[in-house]
Amino acid sequence: MKKQLPILLGIIAFLNVFFIVAQERELIKGQINVPEDIEVSGISIYNMNSLEGTITGNKGEFMLPVKLNDKLSFSSPQYQDFQVIVDKGVMQTKKINITISEAITELEEVVVRPYNLSGDVEVDLKRIKTKEANLAEFNSADVVAGYEHTFRPDEQSKVENIAMDKSYLTHGINFANIFKVIFKSYKKSDDSLKNKISEEKVREMANDTFFKERLGIEPENINAFLYYAESNGLDNEMIENSNNLDLIQFLIEQSKSFKAQQDN
Repeated sequence: MKKQLPILLGIIAFLNVFFIVAQERELIKGQINVPEDIEVSGISIYNMNSLEGTITGNKGEFMLPVKLNDKLSFSSPQYQDFQVIVDKGVMQTKKINITISEAITELEEVVVRPYNLSGDVEVDLKRIKTKEANLAEFNSADVVAGYEHTFRPDEQSKVENIAMDKSYLTHGINFANIFKVIFKSYKKSDDSLKNKISEEKVREMANDTFFKERLGIEPENINAFLYYAESNGLDNEMIENSNNLDLIQFLIEQSKSFKAQQDN
């Protein structure tokens, strides 16, 4: 029995190491393919298990840490949302290729798995009619930084004064898209945001950058700010129906009144 003990301990140690390794997430490369007339950049991908998210690049590419059976949620203004379950093929190839085709009717919930061991996914989705936002009155500095005045382009204006800058795309649109996905994942519950989204989850989602640099909200006040915004109208309906710019503008206005209340 004593001779067998080291062997048993070795097996247990091996299984523990195996279990820990099995739980670690690995970075995969993703690619989303859409019809030519659809914008492929800016699609939000959110890992509902790890609470990490990202957005697609100009060619539909993205990278995200995942593990087996993670559920990835995809959100785009132009298509209905859908979810993909990470299978063995994705983990083996470290790749996932998603091809979106247009469906005639919208399904209540679209959850798909890769259909082969190469991580290929085909999904038919209902296209959503969208309206072009009129951005002529303001630029990214107005929306994200919350300036009171309006910058208007003239002959002396630089290109970045009339185009969305990289900082906005990273900390604004990305934040808004992932924030929407967070809300949608809980929309079937009657519980409030306070009971569903912890400070840790929100900080993982936005990495504090948007809250602190753009809204002036310190990390320790993020939760209190979200509860404050919720009490002033931040709900599922707003998340579902407002565009990214409206959502960011709402958060900017709420941050001003929240900070004013704290100063009093």
